[in-house]
Amino acid sequence: MMKKVIILALTVFVLSPIAKADSSSEQINYEQIKGAYSKADTELNSVYNKKIQEYKKEGAEFYGQNEPRDIYLKKSQLAWIKMRDASCDYETYESKTGTAFSSIYEKCLLDKTNERIEYLKKFN
Repeated sequence: MMKKVIILALTVFVLSPIAKADSSSEQINYEQIKGAYSKADTELNSVYNKKIQEYKKEGAEFYGQNEPRDIYLKKSQLAWIKMRDASCDYETYESKTGTAFSSIYEKCLLDKTNERIEYLKKFN
């Protein structure tokens, strides 16, 4: 019985720094992804706001329409946000209980946001 206690104590003593190192490197990874996501989100907001202003200036008459294009961009953006969140929830489902979940989820948000930026930039 005493041998089991000693082995258990040694195992905890040896593995404890390894667990802390993994936790520390995961935190660093998360912070990097979070920073990149924050920059991407800022860029998306900038692209979106420029488009909204552009569409408000041109007005509905420019295309012979009753409503300006900015209304549809707003609807599209709100729908995209819901879809982005639902997609990331689905795509990261298996990771939810893992230690890297925050990084994985944040990376999903980053990827979806970069895709949206490219999508919005295609429209003139």
